[in-house]
Amino acid sequence: DAGLKKTFDTICTVPGSVGAVMIREDGEILRASGDMNDPDEAFALSNLMKDAAQLVKIALPEAKSLTRLTVSRQSGVTVVATLHHNHVFGVKQVDR
Repeated sequence: DAGLKKTFDTICTVPGSVGAVMIREDGEILRASGDMNDPDEAFALSNLMKDAAQLVKIALPEAKSLTRLTVSRQSGVTVVATLHHNHVFGVKQVDR
């Protein structure tokens, strides 16, 4: 799908990006670049999205769905995961 590829290519160019991943909702990794080529990182990210979605349902039952999840570490590493067309797009960024 050209739209999904374009979205993936776009997140690869986010400033400070050191890796990106596109995962189907069932957890299958479709594309990966940089740090996200590590299957363990991509797998962890897809599980994190699922867990976060469950937390959102608990905290905000009226919320339709979790669309974006941001995880930041004090070391200057941020991972942002976004749901888009039944896929999870993840980007790992480092402060420059």
